[in-house]
Amino acid sequence: MRWFYNSANQFYMWDVTHLVTIITILSLYGAFYVFRHTLQPYRNIIRITVGITLLASRISLDIWYITTGTWNIHTSLPFELCSIASIACAIMLLTRNRFLFETFYFIGIAGAIQAIVTPDLLFGFPQFRFIQFFTDHFLLILAPLIMIWLYNYTITKWSIMKAFITINVIAIFVFIINTLTDANYMFLIQKPTSASLLDVLGPYPYYLLALEVIAIVIFIILSLPFTYRSKQ
Repeated sequence: MRWFYNSANQFYMWDVTHLVTIITILSLYGAFYVFRHTLQPYRNIIRITVGITLLASRISLDIWYITTGTWNIHTSLPFELCSIASIACAIMLLTRNRFLFETFYFIGIAGAIQAIVTPDLLFGFPQFRFIQFFTDHFLLILAPLIMIWLYNYTITKWSIMKAFITINVIAIFVFIINTLTDANYMFLIQKPTSASLLDVLGPYPYYLLALEVIAIVIFIILSLPFTYRSKQ
């Protein structure tokens, strides 16, 4: 069961395994885009399968926490941004909800990219937690891409505002949870102990204000493909 839990096998950011994982993920996105027309007849199967897999990923993580004795109210509840986004994207895929698509296209992709590049992760490959972490974030980005490439969903001029308001409402809710549980979900109380992009944004609480600005900038960048396409 060393693959399931082995604290001696640690994750090292940007080592060969991490870089290979990133390249593999990017290659899968590229292949999905290239074969998007071929996949059209199977789009409902793909959509439902990915939606169920996202939910199963979260459930499997809870099982892992419990069976390894690492479940902790301060770290194990599904209140990290990517955990919230994964559940929302699963619901979005299963229901084809357009509001969830519009908002979590931005929130999910922005959060997952940061997590994949600078993971807050302790366990190295091939442990369960490593595989679950990168699979979950890979699918988190793939979820809105499925709706774009296979269902022709699109972003409107109001989508950025919807996403920005949504992420701040989520932050308020999670801040209350942090206060009640003495936790640090979404890093709203302090920065993560491991290296991350937050390290260059100043001390608390100024990095939270910087994140607001960065969120807007990233959301605008993510909207550019739709702006370009609308002018074609």
